[in-house]
Amino acid sequence: MFKNREDYLNQREALVNKAQKLHDEGKYEDSMAIGSEIEKLDNDFENFAKSQANLKALEDNKVPVNLGNLSNNSLEGTVIDNLNNKEKEPEDKEPKDYVNAWAKDMLGLQMTNREKSAFNLVNNFTHTTANTGIVIPETVMSGIWKEIEEQYPLWNDVFKTYIKGKVTLLKSDTSSNAKWYDEETKLEDGKETFTEATLNGCELARCVTVSWKLKEMAIDEFIPFIQGQLSEKIGAALGYGVSHGRGTPGDSDDWKEEPTGIITVLNKAENASQVVKYSGAEPTYKQMTGAMAKIKGAYKNGAAIYANGTTIWNELANIVDSVGKPYFVANPIAGGVGTILGKIVKEDDSMLDGEILIGNPNRGYHANINKQVLLDSEDHKKERETDYLAYGIVDGNVRTPKAFALLKKIQSKDKQQ
Repeated sequence: MFKNREDYLNQREALVNKAQKLHDEGKYEDSMAIGSEIEKLDNDFENFAKSQANLKALEDNKVPVNLGNLSNNSLEGTVIDNLNNKEKEPEDKEPKDYVNAWAKDMLGLQMTNREKSAFNLVNNFTHTTANTGIVIPETVMSGIWKEIEEQYPLWNDVFKTYIKGKVTLLKSDTSSNAKWYDEETKLEDGKETFTEATLNGCELARCVTVSWKLKEMAIDEFIPFIQGQLSEKIGAALGYGVSHGRGTPGDSDDWKEEPTGIITVLNKAENASQVVKYSGAEPTYKQMTGAMAKIKGAYKNGAAIYANGTTIWNELANIVDSVGKPYFVANPIAGGVGTILGKIVKEDDSMLDGEILIGNPNRGYHANINKQVLLDSEDHKKERETDYLAYGIVDGNVRTPKAFALLKKIQSKDKQQ
């Protein structure tokens, strides 16, 4: 089925592109059905990779093995032992010893033979001459993503793909009205217009510095500690990127390439029609409904409201009707803190004070994760510290501004500068 890793990636990319095309055509059920094909392909390749790693380990160790007696105690802790105990480790998961092996590598501790086998098995098919980072365990990474999604729901809600290399997406601009015709009338050509945006990939690098004294903590303490630190730093970068990322720098700009944020796009002159400015202590109900009216009908279903805690509790929660009854209903459901205008209000730390974003990020924004997040470490002997560097490649851009509307306090821009 696979010649090598590149062959697998090509097959996977083809399926993802097929799913994306179906999604763009509005065939959402067919698009989701491709997900099971991608999952099976991933599982097949993981089994292929494990088999290759085991064969390589056998060749390197050059230990005579009685294949008729794989339960031999002399093989305890080796790759052969892992082959003999399939019930201990499901085939669709990384080896159960990898979490401990990874933590010991980060802390500079000695691994057991079993842990060494697990460590090599996972990382042998990840490293290249340009990549020496260590794969973060699935359980640790899932915990990191969970914390990021809770703190930055806007990032959690955007549409994501995991395609290696460049991704070109169509950005819808305008569309002609749909018409009905009788049998004798010639059909007119549609007048849809599109522009393209290319997601090249932006470097996501965040560093956590730990003193050697702190590194003396037990593994059970180290894992949640480093997980929390990475969640905070990676989450802040992703949240900022999807909301306020500056995109590709111009000739006179001095920043590195970043994802293009939703707020950045809405603040451009050509998208002024999607912005409602307010100057009071909080926006009025009429301004809220006016912003909602700016979102194209096709995107209203699934839209939510995003703001930071200060704006939610000092402004949104204080919008009242003529008898002083608040329109905001505090109710922690579906990842939000309440509802207003029938939409869930989500607290997102990437939003600035006085910014209220209404929109459908799953339909209006596309993020691509080119490279999984890896983690490497570097010791500094004089300072008696260790740097843990998380590295990945992510990019994103708005597909259509019509999926969003922004309420913005007039003074907020001045306060930022």
